[in-house]
Amino acid sequence: MKKNFFKVLLFSISASFLSSNTTIAQMNDALVDAAVNNLARKESNSSRDAARMPDQVIKFMGVGAGDTVLDMVSNGGYYTEILAGVVGNNGRVISHMFANAGMDPDNEYAKYIRDSAHMSNVVPIYASFNDLDLKENSLDYVFLIQNFHDFYFDRFDVDVDRILAMYRKTLKPGGIMAIIDHQAIEGSPSTTGTTVHRIDPAIVKRDMEKAGFILEGGLDILLNDTDDKSKSVFDPEVRGKTSRFILKFKNP
Repeated sequence: MKKNFFKVLLFSISASFLSSNTTIAQMNDALVDAAVNNLARKESNSSRDAARMPDQVIKFMGVGAGDTVLDMVSNGGYYTEILAGVVGNNGRVISHMFANAGMDPDNEYAKYIRDSAHMSNVVPIYASFNDLDLKENSLDYVFLIQNFHDFYFDRFDVDVDRILAMYRKTLKPGGIMAIIDHQAIEGSPSTTGTTVHRIDPAIVKRDMEKAGFILEGGLDILLNDTDDKSKSVFDPEVRGKTSRFILKFKNP
């Protein structure tokens, strides 16, 4: 009798836990949808949604209310603008730019952040890859969108081991690193980061594993079999239509 009672109790607790998790996921999904559909977003950003599918990406990564997210090389704030709506007033988005972009208040994008009510929880920062450093255990997420290949762009001369170690230090235990990038031809060397501004996902997985991250999975929604991966991503024939991989890594 006691065994049956405890089985029923355990089942009830488990069902309640699963129901709670489902509710949270549904709430987060609703936040993402609202942020993507926010009419206050820049048209130059929202017009690219069909090609970038940010709603599916952010839901897959699991960002929710109250989170702190670093958006690396934010480039006009495409992801920053959406993430700001997802994390809400109790969260924060750190929008990274290179120092040579022109620091606040001269930077046009920084002015846009200041003047936009829907981005009141966004903090711009300015640093090169090699100079970037943030407080330990201060982030829930790092979004590195179409820029991992720049770690191998010769003019940046990035210390890859250092910056990945910095991300690990800065992310909380269980924190997530979201990586999207342009696919290079399978087996290509890291020099494609310079030549065609692409990267073989195998290199990303190797580097991230070496840094201590755990691969949680990926999405294939941005893959494009018609992409000529021998061409630079800036070639008019493929620009905006490249095949891109999506990977999710956890900081253990």
